[in-house]
Amino acid sequence: MNKNLKILALGGLHEVGKNCYIIEKNEDLIIIDCGIKFLNNGYNLANGMIPNFAYLKENKEKIKGLFITHGHEDHIGGMPYLLEEIGYEFPIYGSAFSLALLKGKLGNKENLLKGVIFSDETVARTAEFRVNFFRVTHSIPGSFGLIVETSHSRIVLTGDFKFDWTEIGEKTDLVKLAEVGKKGVDLLLSDSTNAEVPGTTPTERKIISRLEVIISQAPGRAIITSFASNVYRLKKIIEIAKKYDKKILLLGSSLTKMLKAIQKVSLWKIDNSIFVKSAFEKKIPPQKLIIFCTGSQGEAKAVLSRLAHQIHPDWKIIRGDTVILTSSPIMDNRYNLEAINNKLIELGATIYENSKEELLHASGHACQEDLKLMLTLTKPRYFMPFHGDFRMLKVHGSLAQETGVPIDNVFVCQNGEVVQAREEENKPTQFFLTNQKIDTTPHYVFNQKIIQGDWWKDYLDLRQQMSHFGVVVVITFYNQVQQKFDLPYLFTYGFLNMEKNKFLVHNWKKNLHKLVNDKKKSPVDELKKQIKEKMQDLISQDLPKTKPLIISLVDE
Repeated sequence: MNKNLKILALGGLHEVGKNCYIIEKNEDLIIIDCGIKFLNNGYNLANGMIPNFAYLKENKEKIKGLFITHGHEDHIGGMPYLLEEIGYEFPIYGSAFSLALLKGKLGNKENLLKGVIFSDETVARTAEFRVNFFRVTHSIPGSFGLIVETSHSRIVLTGDFKFDWTEIGEKTDLVKLAEVGKKGVDLLLSDSTNAEVPGTTPTERKIISRLEVIISQAPGRAIITSFASNVYRLKKIIEIAKKYDKKILLLGSSLTKMLKAIQKVSLWKIDNSIFVKSAFEKKIPPQKLIIFCTGSQGEAKAVLSRLAHQIHPDWKIIRGDTVILTSSPIMDNRYNLEAINNKLIELGATIYENSKEELLHASGHACQEDLKLMLTLTKPRYFMPFHGDFRMLKVHGSLAQETGVPIDNVFVCQNGEVVQAREEENKPTQFFLTNQKIDTTPHYVFNQKIIQGDWWKDYLDLRQQMSHFGVVVVITFYNQVQQKFDLPYLFTYGFLNMEKNKFLVHNWKKNLHKLVNDKKKSPVDELKKQIKEKMQDLISQDLPKTKPLIISLVDE
């Protein structure tokens, strides 16, 4: 009996973001994706969170390859940091487009990358694993799922996928999935992002048809925002522009980077004459111009937000503009987008946004009926939902049971939990959840560098405390002539109007003055601590439910 086959996640479970999965057997370990999770906490200093790489550093010699399912940030955004931590010695497998996007992140180190372009015909081999690939439909080109085989077991990992029967984009390979299902799938790991959404995912064709109507009838400029990575939508917008003799102006660095990646791998032929540079924008009649810009999620620094707040250095919203938001806002971003929409309407723009009545966005992820189709095609004996928060994973597990997977064979795991396999000759592989738990405490990315330890969380907590309650600074000077401390100086920022609260402030100073002179023989650090604690007590007594950040300075 062999129990050396393990499956675990360093990210992507009980969350949406920083996907990173490991399959390991004996001395072979393969990594599937390594993404970033962007923070939505209002702190611009932190780029996001990435997986904890400690386990991979400990097992560096085992790593035989890293496989990219597709080029979205939540799947490749952590890779530059991973490569800096553990080196570039192993091959990285991905579609031509995914590898181009990754190389664009590596700067002058892209030549160190051992990139291996794969297709659905490619087979990658290590001593323990045989890996081949199947195409899937997603909102970015070059998306694949993986079939990982050992001498006794077969594991299928879908990557992000949906089913779309129209001609737009690559098609999920039903034939290959049905074939692998007939051979026998021991364990399926499947995308859970839309597991709570009934029905099937809308086709992209419906979206494009409606967009064409809106763009062709726009009385002035058509301003479109979408996820930059949805290059199929960009492709169709280009086709619409040609059909109606319009020009396109791209605004936003992520869009221009995506266009460069498309051209680098010759994903499709692009007529560059369709694009105009910013300097020529005003020479084009408004009804002949499409502005494709960033900001679909209400990001403060993105182009759409700056246009709405009239702080863009070069462009302004003008009356008669048609603004089309071709994406669904992430829950945490709805408030920001509502504020932006109101600003745009005030400036005279007409807004079209995705809704049940006005379908302007099709998700790149499978809904419930699509997920059940994947389960039906692959017929897994065991099932592990991935890429989703707890509710998504739980619902997906229930869908698996509906298609015949026994409840005991469904693993709704957390990051770091280890699923292990018993492999025996001429017997079906048995998977089970172990008691082992790997440390997956995420790391923050700050100024493009990994920050380890809890101090960064403490730092963010302090920033939040300041933003809510302000700052109080207490400065105490020791009078060498009188051999005692003077009355402290007290300053507040964003907390209290000192002019209107003179009596309160004077009372605080008197209490602090008594404290420092009673404790004047204490070491300076101890005295600063006592001042801070006393100040906190005084504020709690006089202004309950407020907790400003208190800074204590002592000058001897």
